[in-house]
Amino acid sequence: ALMTDHDEAKVRRVSRRGLLTAGGAAFAGAAGGVVLGRVTAPDGASVVAEPTPRPELSHVSPAGASAQQTIDFYGVHQAGVDTPEQTYATFLGLNLISATAQDADSVLRIVSDDAARLMAGRPSLGDTEPELAEIPARLSVTVGLGHSLFEKTGRTDRIPAYFPAIPAFSTDDLDDRWSSTDFYLQIASDDPLTLAHAQRMIVKALSTLTTVSWVQPGFRSPTPANEGGRASRNLMGQVDGTVNPLPGSAQFDTAVWTGGDPAWAAGGTVVIVRRIRMLLDEWDRMDVAAKEMVIGRRLDNGAPLGGEAEDDPVRLDVLDESGLPVIPSSAHVRIAHAESDEEMILRRPYTYDAGFIDGVQDAGLIFAAYTADPRRSFIPMQQRLADKDAFNRWNTTIGSATYLIPPGCAEGDYIASGLFA
Repeated sequence: ALMTDHDEAKVRRVSRRGLLTAGGAAFAGAAGGVVLGRVTAPDGASVVAEPTPRPELSHVSPAGASAQQTIDFYGVHQAGVDTPEQTYATFLGLNLISATAQDADSVLRIVSDDAARLMAGRPSLGDTEPELAEIPARLSVTVGLGHSLFEKTGRTDRIPAYFPAIPAFSTDDLDDRWSSTDFYLQIASDDPLTLAHAQRMIVKALSTLTTVSWVQPGFRSPTPANEGGRASRNLMGQVDGTVNPLPGSAQFDTAVWTGGDPAWAAGGTVVIVRRIRMLLDEWDRMDVAAKEMVIGRRLDNGAPLGGEAEDDPVRLDVLDESGLPVIPSSAHVRIAHAESDEEMILRRPYTYDAGFIDGVQDAGLIFAAYTADPRRSFIPMQQRLADKDAFNRWNTTIGSATYLIPPGCAEGDYIASGLFA
């Protein structure tokens, strides 16, 4: 039976940790079962549906039609990967206070419960400002696991082969404060107040189990750079994220979702979160033609050099009248170009602006790259970029963290329940 408001108010007074961790009673039975989608009808009724790819949603203003739109927490895959990018996102790294498997499992249970409620436009248990949960605005919460979590809990034998440590590259200038942690949370919404509230409720619910190591807030334009497109512009004026696999396509499945071994992680992905500082003052000194040669794309509409539209194929073999490549040999798009679906990554970039340090603007990208296997895609691509990319002169990666994103779960289950079973 559905809970009444009075019933749920009583539940909120119960200890979160006791309710969600004692013997797993709150999440009994569904682990390993069939994963079902759930569709919310206009009248509020909930209807179980067969598993389907998460539907494509158009970009909308946070003040517009997206205010009451919800994204289902439950499903074959976690939300926030194939979900069309929301306007605002916050990335968090958390570490266990007590390095035990029991506490790690408790974190996953609590986060799953809070995320399911908040993404549905309902307050989390113990929510002190429940009214702030009523406008979900396409809220999504994505949970990741760091290598250190497996090490601390004695689960190194369960680390998938496709989840390697990502090396530092020669062009990186990494700050340890942005490095990998035990847990990763990606919280996104079209409403910044909704996002801030969800972040606060989840962090507060985990405060006896984890500490927050870092928080990276980001934003993006809700308006695509070109009409009908998906990519928006970054602070350098570039159309960013054009060559991306399309959610629901066979190419996307190959490039992003992990395979069946190990079974508990099948249908997940690996995310590499890079904090890339843009050297904007130096970039501003160049003219448009020079910038386009460095990137290999036009600035006005994002078309590859030699093409007319953003989605035109990148033609690496086209020569100009003097016999030189139209796209220079050191251009960013040439070096980053993937030769196969397995080599592709899904790019979800967000802009950050942290103000000024000693008179220099600290701004750039929080670059989240999702891949089924970084050994075949991200690592070789990033090595090529470090070796040859002309764009290296105008940006520096100052943070890098890597996480395994487990698959989604069925209602009644929780994220990565198979890891500690």
